[in-house]
Amino acid sequence: MKKVLLLFLLSLHIVGIHAQDNKEWRKKFINLSFTNAKMSQDDMQDLKSNYGAAFTVGKTFYLHKPIANMLRFGIDATWFDLNYTDYDIEHITYWETNKYQYHQGEVSMHVGPSLTFEPIKKLAVHAYFQYAPTFAVLYTGDDKTFYGNYASLWVAGGNISYGVIGLGIESRFGSTLYKPFGSSDKDNIKSNLSGFRTYLTFKF
Repeated sequence: MKKVLLLFLLSLHIVGIHAQDNKEWRKKFINLSFTNAKMSQDDMQDLKSNYGAAFTVGKTFYLHKPIANMLRFGIDATWFDLNYTDYDIEHITYWETNKYQYHQGEVSMHVGPSLTFEPIKKLAVHAYFQYAPTFAVLYTGDDKTFYGNYASLWVAGGNISYGVIGLGIESRFGSTLYKPFGSSDKDNIKSNLSGFRTYLTFKF
């Protein structure tokens, strides 16, 4: 009986080592996102996006060996995030209705803590919260003016993947003071930005 028990325990140990060796713990990621956003400005109605898209590249730096061969904490670093959003706007007056667009672009880097849970080989659940220093640009179709400035954004989200491919969703929020290029300070546009992105993720 003791030999059988020892053999059973040895088998469990070998299986555990084999499982750990076969855990891939993919680190690099590329996200292709659909953006749904809202922009709130002083003395104006809230603007809701017509459509938007984003491209993101980054890497997870794990801080320790797997806990119970399933759980790891890490730091997510997004090297490059390019986001574009389009807004349709109607300006209604007593005499006419003018239609034009806002084009919003953002280039950012992200950093923040993350948690990865891999209950079985290839299946991973990943959650994160990041700070995203951003350069934001806005082009207004009514007065043909370019605005730009630094924006402080925050990103929180998660994804589930199997092997190389997965699906995710994240919330983005923050604020900026858009300043027109080559114009006076009185034309600044204070904006609160929020929304979410659903994305397809590829992990390597």
